[in-house]
Amino acid sequence: MPFKAILRVLIYSAITVVVIFLCTQLSFTFYFDKKIKNDFREEVLNQSKGAYDLKIKNLSTNLFNQSIYISDFILQPDKSNHSNASKYFVTANEIHLVDFKLFPFLLRRDLIIARMELVNPSGNILRSSGGYEEPTKDSVKIFSIYSLLKKHIHSLSIIKIEVSNADFKVYDDYRDTLPSISSTDNELKISNLRINKSTDETRRLFIAEKVNLMINKFSYTTKDSLYSFLVKKLTASYTDSTLLLDSLKLVPNYSKLEFATEAGKQTDRMQISIARLDFTKMNVKLFFERNWFISKQLNIDNLNLSAYRDKNDADKPYRPKSVQQLLKTIPIYTAIDSINLKNGLIAYEEVAVGATKPGKISFNNVHATITGFTSDTMLFSKYNVLQINAACMFMNKGKLNAHYSFPLNTDEMVFDCSGKLTDMPMQAFNPMLETNANVSMKNGMIDSMIFSFHANEVASTGQMKLVYHNLKIELLNKKNKKAGAIEDILTYLAHRLVIKEENPSPGEPVRVAEIKYPRDSTRFIFNYSWKSLLSGIKPSLGLPGKITNSK
Repeated sequence: MPFKAILRVLIYSAITVVVIFLCTQLSFTFYFDKKIKNDFREEVLNQSKGAYDLKIKNLSTNLFNQSIYISDFILQPDKSNHSNASKYFVTANEIHLVDFKLFPFLLRRDLIIARMELVNPSGNILRSSGGYEEPTKDSVKIFSIYSLLKKHIHSLSIIKIEVSNADFKVYDDYRDTLPSISSTDNELKISNLRINKSTDETRRLFIAEKVNLMINKFSYTTKDSLYSFLVKKLTASYTDSTLLLDSLKLVPNYSKLEFATEAGKQTDRMQISIARLDFTKMNVKLFFERNWFISKQLNIDNLNLSAYRDKNDADKPYRPKSVQQLLKTIPIYTAIDSINLKNGLIAYEEVAVGATKPGKISFNNVHATITGFTSDTMLFSKYNVLQINAACMFMNKGKLNAHYSFPLNTDEMVFDCSGKLTDMPMQAFNPMLETNANVSMKNGMIDSMIFSFHANEVASTGQMKLVYHNLKIELLNKKNKKAGAIEDILTYLAHRLVIKEENPSPGEPVRVAEIKYPRDSTRFIFNYSWKSLLSGIKPSLGLPGKITNSK
């Protein structure tokens, strides 16, 4: 074939391709873009059964630079939507789908996009106000993005999506005017997002290699205004099913002097800081939608908890809930198989009636495991028992191991407690005893204290074997917390007539004390546990109580 003929064919072919290309572009400009926009809106209304409305001002496809432009994107709940289900409100001034592959789109209707960019995005989540419901197939999948797209394309792939500094808010209830979580310092990263027929078959909105959300520096104030939660960084991964809270703090909004007055009763003032809170195998979607914590494991690193109570504050006696009742009444749905605490510090300060300074106790270097932690009564038959196993340094001196067991088939205050304290110098008790009991330990060493008791609504019963030596005490004046002549005489008589300076005494078997304490129904489990242990400690030291001799 002559060269001119070949050239003519090539020119005609090029002109044909250009004409087809121009016609295709014109068809998008004058017909398909508008149809796609209307089809999207109809599909959203159809799938949500009128609960949501989608508005798009402009949608334009440019085949020349291989991009799609969307302006004034708004997805919002219909005003007549008053259901208890979680609701979303999403907007963006502009959405750019940049550098899509032309021939897969034209030949196979496969839309492959290099990246997606958003201008001035915002997102609000209005959490569900309903209680927990077991998820069903119909409730898990309430929307299909594939059904939204399949009229116009076979599949959608976006290699990279990065959204920064979106105006992100979470509301606990649609009636709230202030969000529980608010952030404009955040970042969402999605890599290799895919939407195709298989996403529908697997009942998923989309498939992606990674979906990571990071929110920096946000806070939450409790509804009673007593506390604020401060979080340095929240990182959530939908694909890895993890949620990480970095540097979490619970901060009282009132001083120690003001707190009880603001609370309207005598109560503990708590202050908590945690270096790292890590949920694994967690349903991240339900956390943001409904504030539910459903996780296989929670790891807590470097907990620092301090509590303060002034018993001179006005007290309104009330019957505190049992641990079992507290679990059932947690205001957010919670189901965590295992909680692991590492390197914790728990400190308690209490100002006794008539005193001005607090007594102090501390549990240092706490390592603990908690299993069966859930607020769902339907799971109680599965977990059966809430168990706590802990090891720490008591007052940073003695080695303490303790075990708690709470049966979950009851609402009553029922539990079992056992443990062992070893190598504890008795002077370490003085920060609590000197201010609250007017007693000072001058010497003494606890070699071991082994205890076990069962507690219920009426009383606690059990046994304690407290082995110690070289006990020396000093009684203090109630006013100035010092020992005078009268206190010296009382101390001498106590050692001569009451106090046993060691266990076992020379030539005698180890004394085993009975733990028996009638419950004060106005006090919580910590007081119940301490008073139960005290009922065994007193007779071990020679004070009134029941003693048996070990064989």
